[in-house]
Amino acid sequence: MIQEIKRIHAEVSADYGSPRVHRELLADGILCCKNTVTKVMKDAQIPARSKRKFRVATTDSKHNLPIAPNLLNRQFAVKTPNLVWLTDITYIATNNGFVYLCTVEDLCSRRIVGWSVSRKIDTQLALAALQQAFDLRAPSPGLIVHSDRGCQFASLEYSQCLASHGLRQSMSRKGNCWDNAPMESFFRSFKVEEVYWNQYATHEQVARAVSNYIDRFYNRVRRHSSLDYVSPIDYENGRLYELGKDALDLPSSEPFVARSPESGERRTGDIEGQIATAFVGEFQASLPGRKTCGVAVPINTL
Repeated sequence: MIQEIKRIHAEVSADYGSPRVHRELLADGILCCKNTVTKVMKDAQIPARSKRKFRVATTDSKHNLPIAPNLLNRQFAVKTPNLVWLTDITYIATNNGFVYLCTVEDLCSRRIVGWSVSRKIDTQLALAALQQAFDLRAPSPGLIVHSDRGCQFASLEYSQCLASHGLRQSMSRKGNCWDNAPMESFFRSFKVEEVYWNQYATHEQVARAVSNYIDRFYNRVRRHSSLDYVSPIDYENGRLYELGKDALDLPSSEPFVARSPESGERRTGDIEGQIATAFVGEFQASLPGRKTCGVAVPINTL
């Protein structure tokens, strides 16, 4: 069993603890109990990696902008996709300063349906992630978009964008990260499993790392504890099957993201940060008749 556990850590994720390793073993036809896996990992000193104690403030709630009511109210059990989205912003350190990541998560499946990277932590960053989610999911009016009270989400431009799509805005209570716990959980996983063990030189390297983690691993492969240890896409498709609907394997942004801004050319140094990278923006610009919120494309820019 030790060799199989080492293989899972090498081929799937070195960040898996005993619960996820146990599920991987069962999926591979190796019958065992979780307590046995825990003991074997402990005896063989095969730990899951843990988070670092360092934090940069990304929420500025000291403003006079309107605050939306907390419509979500910690009701995290959602049975259908495209009913509730969560969104938030985190930071990633590079050799040339911080880069900021905004993500949009479908609360039902915990699938990341939109994201954007920028060196500026502003409303345009939040709108860019939201626009990608719109383009990939085409939500119906009435969907709740929940965030913290940061000025990026409380801005008039952001609230008007939601209203133009018929969506309802919801915000956490002041200083209460638990009101947006599933989104915080994703950021923790992203930091522990990707960011803390890599060093990024440029904005483009961060964008590629985010794309690779979200589109190739987290959404498609990573076993999620709140989803009975299946991936977000597998859970989503299974849930829609139960509801008698067609599989909703919506397009991933990955084919449009994980490539160089100029094909056939590899840039080095901070000059990458001076160029408006293509990434998701190329995909969005190609969609006919799309409804936007005034976000210029390409979106993953500085």
